Amino acid sequence: MTTYFNERTGDRVELDGRSARLDALDNWTRLGDDQPNPPVADDGILSRPSLAGPRAEQGPGQVLVETTPPAPDEVPTLDTPPVELTPVSQAPADEPRQPAKSGSKADWQAYARTRAQDSAEEAEIDGLTRDELAARYGGGS
Repeated sequence: MTTYFNERTGDRVELDGRSARLDALDNWTRLGDDQPNPPVADDGILSRPSLAGPRAEQGPGQVLVETTPPAPDEVPTLDTPPVELTPVSQAPADEPRQPAKSGSKADWQAYARTRAQDSAEEAEIDGLTRDELAARYGGGS
């Protein structure tokens, strides 16, 4: 296993064997086994502030989700706080994810039960169609 590190972006890549292309590029360095990442070089271009913010550490097979997603009508600028990414294993569990509009009726019923305000509203859920559930609990999406 050969590990390469991009000194300008901070990317770390592990390959089965060496890469002639990465060996030829001056911004990629080959690292030894278990060698930590060297510091990222300030090149004046790639180190500029980014709308994405700092990178979250992503483990193997781990998916990152937006902890604080922007509002649907919000257009990010350099003044907008960066979006935070959190590994799924650490994602807040208090807000269930809304199913896709084309999701199953069972998915929409389960989601609607988490959003119901009282037991009377919860009792109505079984009598609604999937499209009615999506219209009522989908927030117009």
